[in-house]
Amino acid sequence: MKKLLLVFVLCQFSYGQHQKLGVVLDAKNKEPIEFVDVYNTNDNTITNENGKYFLLSSNDSIAFYKLGYQTLKTTFGAVADTVFLKEKTFELTEVVLTNEDRLFDMVKKAVPGNYPSEEYKERFFIRSTLRYDGEITRIQDIQGKLKRRTLLYHGDMELGKKDFVFEVEHMRKVGLKDVTEDETDIYFRARSLRAILTETVQLSIVPENFEIEEQYFDNQEKVRIAFTYNGDNKKANVSGYYIVDLNDKAILEYYQLSKPQLDFRQKKDIRYRVTRFEKNVLFDKDLETGKYLMKNAKIKTLVEIQDNEETFRTFFESEDILKSYAHFGTFKVRKNANENKEVFRLKFPYDKAFWETQNSLLLTDEMEAFITKVSQSNSEFDIRSNLH
Repeated sequence: MKKLLLVFVLCQFSYGQHQKLGVVLDAKNKEPIEFVDVYNTNDNTITNENGKYFLLSSNDSIAFYKLGYQTLKTTFGAVADTVFLKEKTFELTEVVLTNEDRLFDMVKKAVPGNYPSEEYKERFFIRSTLRYDGEITRIQDIQGKLKRRTLLYHGDMELGKKDFVFEVEHMRKVGLKDVTEDETDIYFRARSLRAILTETVQLSIVPENFEIEEQYFDNQEKVRIAFTYNGDNKKANVSGYYIVDLNDKAILEYYQLSKPQLDFRQKKDIRYRVTRFEKNVLFDKDLETGKYLMKNAKIKTLVEIQDNEETFRTFFESEDILKSYAHFGTFKVRKNANENKEVFRLKFPYDKAFWETQNSLLLTDEMEAFITKVSQSNSEFDIRSNLH
């Protein structure tokens, strides 16, 4: 069992490589910043929700970028263990809905020119976690290659059965058995690979019945459009924002938070409802093609479950993080994964050498604590893992 922890920690690296384990914080409030791009011309990674990152590269340069913050460029030798990024200055302007309808319409019309409409390939990294009443019970990381039919769907385009082809190259997974199986006979079904991808390309809201607020920055070349629902539907509770590049009307970031007041749905002897849904999707412009591509995304769903007699009340929270890179690749993609199978049911052998040097995404402090707990030699937990 002790091997379970060891395979997740950073080990010895090859001679001549630069490496940095650090953290990125907001310069003003000293809070960690998630999804900061840490990169050079050879390698890249992103910060986790603790603001932590690890980058291994033969290139001595290192840069830190996050939309809405000032970019920092330095070297491995000069960078501090803690990096503080300064937020850019926003100019606040309130506008009426009729003006915002026009901007949304321009963004919609610009989609075919701003985002790839043709088939293309990329590499992906997906991290899926499951929490039961606030405690992590499963962690799964998947790295591989992906072929997309397109990125954002527009006009008469609709999602089809052959829109994605997945080739899994590496996987690591650790988790407990279905923790509520003996008590309540509940199994939480996680998202599939296809569900993660399709959820991240659905970005639109209708401006009608939303209060809109604009914040301009970068010399008024970018705008943050915040939206809050104020309609008559008492079950709806939706807010969020777009960040739009005003030069080409491209969406750079989309965030949505929903706290719906839904009725319970019945399934056998239990009832359930979604109480919180959160989505954040970020795009970046490819300089060679001029097209905007998805680079990072996160989806979180909180589900409340009760029995009909209300003798118990429990919560499951699923979280999926998607990182895509190496876009427009010329490599082959050979399908070896069932895109409709939930990710925790997928199987693939563990490659220790790959995971000891991967640049994709560090484990959070919470995840490391979970792995320590279940890896104790006298552990009482029933472990589901591919780590050997």
